[in-house]
Amino acid sequence: MKNNSLFLRRRACAWALALASTTFLLSSCINGYDDDVLYESDVRGVTLESPKAEDLIFKQNSEGTSVTVSWPVVHGAGGYQVSFYKIDDPTNPILVGDENEVIDGCEVSRSIEEDTKYRFVIKTLGNAKYDNKDAELATSSDAFSTFIAATIIPASTDGTPVDLNQWFAANPIPETDTPAEGETASDVLKELAYELEAGGKYVISDELVFPTNGRAITLRGNKVDAPQVEVGEKGRIVIGGGFKLKFIDFDMKNQLGTSSTDALVVFNSTPNEAIKGTGDYYIIEDPVTITSCVVTNVKRHLVYDNNKKWCPATFLVSNCVVNLATEQEQPVFYFRGGFANDFTVQNSTFWHTGSKHNNYFLQHNSSARPTRAGFTKGSVNYKNNTFYHVCYNKQWGSYNSFSGQNCVNWVMTDNIFVDCGKGEVARRFLVSRKPDGNNVIATFRNNTYCYNGDPTIESNAGYDMSGSIIEEDPKLQAPAQGDCTPTNAAQITARTGDPRWLPSTSETEE
Repeated sequence: MKNNSLFLRRRACAWALALASTTFLLSSCINGYDDDVLYESDVRGVTLESPKAEDLIFKQNSEGTSVTVSWPVVHGAGGYQVSFYKIDDPTNPILVGDENEVIDGCEVSRSIEEDTKYRFVIKTLGNAKYDNKDAELATSSDAFSTFIAATIIPASTDGTPVDLNQWFAANPIPETDTPAEGETASDVLKELAYELEAGGKYVISDELVFPTNGRAITLRGNKVDAPQVEVGEKGRIVIGGGFKLKFIDFDMKNQLGTSSTDALVVFNSTPNEAIKGTGDYYIIEDPVTITSCVVTNVKRHLVYDNNKKWCPATFLVSNCVVNLATEQEQPVFYFRGGFANDFTVQNSTFWHTGSKHNNYFLQHNSSARPTRAGFTKGSVNYKNNTFYHVCYNKQWGSYNSFSGQNCVNWVMTDNIFVDCGKGEVARRFLVSRKPDGNNVIATFRNNTYCYNGDPTIESNAGYDMSGSIIEEDPKLQAPAQGDCTPTNAAQITARTGDPRWLPSTSETEE
């Protein structure tokens, strides 16, 4: 703190102009900021109060990575003590930044994350110079959140699953050209969010079709207590634009796995012609993401493009656990007609228990290529994932027209592959083009490839030439039961694989 006397900086003086008793030593605030500008206060010999919750102002930066909290000056104060917490689980707040940080000013900034609720706590500190005492109470505000506002889909009170098909039939999503109540015409292109209640039970009994009118949709649950959704025999989520699926547990045991459209997410068979672009690809500019979901009993595909030339610009799977109970030799992600321009799987686990093996993890149409859809660059990325028994006797990827293209970046870092093909992972990731060949831009780091107990299966193949392959069996705890905890020190020390299975950094330091 520069000065334990009343420290008001010039940026706060607008709050003080209304007080006639305050004497300023310099002229107007509009002349600029000056740390050395002070004023005398006639607030003396009192117990101060903390700023009110309703007077706190939260302002995010344009990137959505930080928030600045500001408050009106408390005259006679010697500073403010502030703390900022993540409170997705209100009973277990997680500190962001320094706790009880003393601020000499009227604002503070903290880093923030997407889809997170926060608590800000502030207490006014006294000032010995003016014989003013600390506020007796701190002000706590839970008003700031990075979740977008959502329409709640209530769970039943008796535990009976709510049919989402019936709910959306009774509560249809507004059309693009028809603003919802309280919206203006400029609002209708914004993202709409729907939220399932924490711990609630739901069912998708048939095709749950979301509109293809260009409006991005989020269907989410609760980060701490995920709702449970049972996918019926004909159940599937059908999309035709930007779509985010978050914080929901899905059970697909009732899907037969015999239809080509048996998947959790299926792209619409009738694309919106308004988004047709170069090469007759239907370009989805808004992200398509599956985040923090648990999906069990996937019998055919996780995602299928319905044999149409769909091209999501960004396709992301993050922080998910997926159980593949495959009944057909089919790809996990199947873009039969199109492709995902930037395809990423990160911080996730895929484990297999089906009677048939997936023939590919990712398959794009054989003629698909970023430049053919008007993109300059595309990518395929696997980062910090754990894969067990996926494509056991098959191939990892199929996207022949990507092969050897300088318009594609390949990234495979910090992954654990156990029983995922006999020397087929890195090779089929690059579609048989070695990274020293023409045009292949590949980044490998700290991957484990272990097949039938042999952790050197990829070491001499010439595809992952990073020199960082971990040639030790990760010794997963019980992967056939879905416990993919590595017990080998090499992977634990390097912190590879899905982070959920790793001990905390404090545990490893001990």
